[in-house]
Amino acid sequence: MRLFTLSRHDVMGFMTAGFWIALGLAGVVFALLLPEPQGARLPILVGAIATTASGAAIAVFRARLPQSAHVVFLVFAIAAMATMISLGPSMTSQVAMTALFTCVACHAALILRWKGAAAVIALAEATLFGLTLVLRDLPLWATIPAGTSVVLIGVATAGLRMIASQAAIDSLTGVRNRRGFDREIHTQMAVAAASNQPLSLILLDLDRFKSVNDRHGHAFGDRMLSEAAIAWRRELGLTGLLARVGGDEFAVLLPGVSEGEALHIAERMRAAVRGDCSAGITSWRPGDSVSLFIGRADIGLYRSKNSGRGQSTVESAQNSQVVDNVRQAIESRDLEVHFQPIVRISDGNRVIAVEALVRWPERNEIALTPEELVRTAEDNGRIGDLGRVVLELACAGGQVVKTRLGEDISVTVNISGLELVDPSYADRVEETLRRTDWPADRLILEVTERDLEADSVEAIRQLSKLRAEGVRIAIDDFGKGYSSLTRVASLPCDILKVDREVIATSTGVHQLLDAITAVGKAFELEVVVEGVETSEQADRLAAHGIDLAQGFLYSMPKPALDFGSR
Repeated sequence: MRLFTLSRHDVMGFMTAGFWIALGLAGVVFALLLPEPQGARLPILVGAIATTASGAAIAVFRARLPQSAHVVFLVFAIAAMATMISLGPSMTSQVAMTALFTCVACHAALILRWKGAAAVIALAEATLFGLTLVLRDLPLWATIPAGTSVVLIGVATAGLRMIASQAAIDSLTGVRNRRGFDREIHTQMAVAAASNQPLSLILLDLDRFKSVNDRHGHAFGDRMLSEAAIAWRRELGLTGLLARVGGDEFAVLLPGVSEGEALHIAERMRAAVRGDCSAGITSWRPGDSVSLFIGRADIGLYRSKNSGRGQSTVESAQNSQVVDNVRQAIESRDLEVHFQPIVRISDGNRVIAVEALVRWPERNEIALTPEELVRTAEDNGRIGDLGRVVLELACAGGQVVKTRLGEDISVTVNISGLELVDPSYADRVEETLRRTDWPADRLILEVTERDLEADSVEAIRQLSKLRAEGVRIAIDDFGKGYSSLTRVASLPCDILKVDREVIATSTGVHQLLDAITAVGKAFELEVVVEGVETSEQADRLAAHGIDLAQGFLYSMPKPALDFGSR
């Protein structure tokens, strides 16, 4: 049996709609019963019908209404009531209609935050007082009962709302409890359905918490939970909604956040607490019930714990066949790596390095671009496995290219920012280099500036550790969008790989190349320009003192065996 549940957006929408419909119907009745003179009947009737129609529209579109829309409706309602009162034929009718202002107070105190509710109630009080100044037949004393009722009802409703909200807060951690989370997840699912925006969910569990509790006592365990909640609230900021849904289990709702972004957030949250914790991540898809949505994240959490704990697993809402095919291809190493040469222009375009580029095998029944393959791996917690396989294939293929060219070369490999937040990433790379017998000083790891934000402390630590072993670091896509010289100066890097957009542009290309050359010299960085497709572009690079280039002019990406000896 499916229970009928109203989300908070539903409640807000239906209350506003009911208020407007009731006000409109009252206006219709008032206009029809208005005694002589009847000159004011028509405008009141038209306004009342429009108000009723507005209420019906609000009921239909309630899930799309932000809280600010309720403020607008309440302000217009105050204006509408003031108009009806001013058109009243007698003081008796005017005083009777002032009672409607109590509806505004009740609605504002129940729906809005206290500052907004106080502002609306103050506006209602000011309107009542203003009417006594404008209408000669409405003395000040006649509005005192209505004005007092507006304040008392507003305060009482706000107090009741505060008491009710406390029932949704966990007393130990100060975040929402299971009741508050259940209410909020219905609301956010309704918003996601109406707005077609993504909605992700993270379930977090403190690993071995029961053992800690048994060993150190409940007071110590409570302190761990409180500290975790504080750290996670600080990490989330305004991004998501945190709730404690079990003894040591927390949930995070992330409106407007994709699975890949949610995985980033989960990794940062795991790193923010003392001790290990596991995470399961998923996103909502149309048609999901609450239980199905939560259940998918719970499966991800179970897999994290079952795979050794202390990790994050995405149980994707994407097409399960695509996800399964990617998982199987990674596990069976059924992937291909092609190589594109990087040449030294001044040495007759001699190949000095190759960039390893992963390819989805054409024999697979599902077609995926390299970008789709990486994104699927990132969204499903498989990017570390994919990166490890690609690095092994790149090093093995590099040995083949080196043999066929008859000279030493370097291999560059693209890495994901999600790999860098793993504290064991550098150790895994070093292990792969030992296993494939590829020298560390012949490996270049390419990472975009976007993946090395200022708060990526772990990423900087991992890259610095690898540089100490001789691995070189390249900042990829430099010059694409916003690039910060301050960031370049602070990053552990050796090479700037200039984005193809720079050489392809026809405006200001000389100034751009001069600026990039100056940056390279200032920070003692090698400069490689990607996307070179014509000899004119190559000549332009040489004229600006840029000696390393990559692009279709020299070669398309190709398998290692297609490289020939010089």
